[in-house]
Amino acid sequence: MSELANSAINRFHPLGGAEFNSNSGSGFSMEVSANCAKFSLRMDMVHRDKAAAAFGSDIPVRPGGICVNGQKSALWLGPDEWMLLAPEASLEEVVSNFSTLGETAPHSLVDVSDRTLAIALSGPQATRALNAGCPLDLENMPVPHCTRTVLDKAQTILVKQEKQKYRLEIVRSFAPYVWTFLNKVGNELPVDQTNVPKGF
Repeated sequence: MSELANSAINRFHPLGGAEFNSNSGSGFSMEVSANCAKFSLRMDMVHRDKAAAAFGSDIPVRPGGICVNGQKSALWLGPDEWMLLAPEASLEEVVSNFSTLGETAPHSLVDVSDRTLAIALSGPQATRALNAGCPLDLENMPVPHCTRTVLDKAQTILVKQEKQKYRLEIVRSFAPYVWTFLNKVGNELPVDQTNVPKGF
């Protein structure tokens, strides 16, 4: 991609130039995740093995399940709905692989790479920061796990990757709102004492 094209993408990215300005002692960090290929997959569960072969990663069967194989992930969003994440460079390969399934595994695979963007949160107070706007019991949510939910007024797909590590898939138009909301939360959280040097 040309330097001019990259410049245009950064200029019109909803979070282009966004900075995390929260209290340094808030106990969590936030950053915009790198772009990747994203697909919405709809198909009957009986064809899951064929879909897994085409995608290059297993497809989860339990509600909220996540399967990871290298840089590819499959997220369970519903009984016949998954979100597939893969490196940008593999987009055409994934589409081509699924196209070969034909009538042997009826499905719908839609490229939704530009529908959402991802924000990554981590740190000892990441859960507390998210719960300022999310009604779910994130502390007791299993790991790994994914679900549709809301963050304040914005719909999101929330992925709990580790105990205090999350990925949020936000509709692009809501991204600045979510970023600002979490920045504000970070400034209102009490200083995380685990980050304060002994003697203070």
